[in-house]
Amino acid sequence: MKKLFFVIIFICFPLILVAQDKIKFGVNGGLNYASLRGNDLAEDLAPGISYLVGVSAEFFLKENLSISANLNYENKTAKDNGNVYLIDEYGFPTMIKSDSKSIYNYLVLPVYVNYYFGKKDDFYVNGGLFLGYLLNSKLSSKNSDNDTDTTDMNKKIDAGLVFGFGKVFQLNDKNNLKLEIRENLGMLNTSDFDVYNDGTIKTNSLNLILNWNFNL
Repeated sequence: MKKLFFVIIFICFPLILVAQDKIKFGVNGGLNYASLRGNDLAEDLAPGISYLVGVSAEFFLKENLSISANLNYENKTAKDNGNVYLIDEYGFPTMIKSDSKSIYNYLVLPVYVNYYFGKKDDFYVNGGLFLGYLLNSKLSSKNSDNDTDTTDMNKKIDAGLVFGFGKVFQLNDKNNLKLEIRENLGMLNTSDFDVYNDGTIKTNSLNLILNWNFNL
C-alpha cells in the first residue's frame, strides 16, 4: 500500500506545481462491467455490473493533448450461474443454482494520454496504463449465510492497459462534463495459487464513467 501511495504522489505532485490554467481537477463515478479470463473456469463466469467512484487530474500539454491520472475505488464482480448437485438425506440428487459471486474491491490508478478532436475538440480518445491494488475480495453465495474471504488467494497488485473514447459537454469556462467508455485490460496473473489447467486469472473491466472537471 505504501508503494502505491508513493507512486500516486510521484505522478500527481508535478501536476500541482504547474500553472493552474493548464490543469483541471475532477470527480467521477460510473458503472463497472467486469469479467475474468485466463482459464476455462474463469471465462465461464458471467460478467457482473457494479460501480466505481474516484477523483481525477488532467494536465494539458496542448489545446487538444493532455495527460490524465485518476484514483478510483472499483468494485468488480463475476457471477457463477451454473448448477450444483446435492445429495439429500435419502440419497437422491437435487439440482440447485449455485448463484455464487466473486467480489473484488480495488484501488485503481490509471494514467493515460488524451487526444481531442472534432470542430470544438469535444470528442477524445485515450490510451495508457493502470495500476491496481487489491483491498479485499470474497466469494458470496445465495445458498450460504456467510461469505468466504478470498483476499489471501489473490495477489495485491494488478496492472495493464487502458484505452477509451469520450465526449465533452462544456458547461462554462471553468466546468465541463465528460462521458467516457473505458477499457481496463489486466495483463498480470492475479492469482496467488496454482490455477486450473496451468492457466491464469486476469481482470477485464469495461467502465462507463461520468466525470465533472473544473479549474481551481
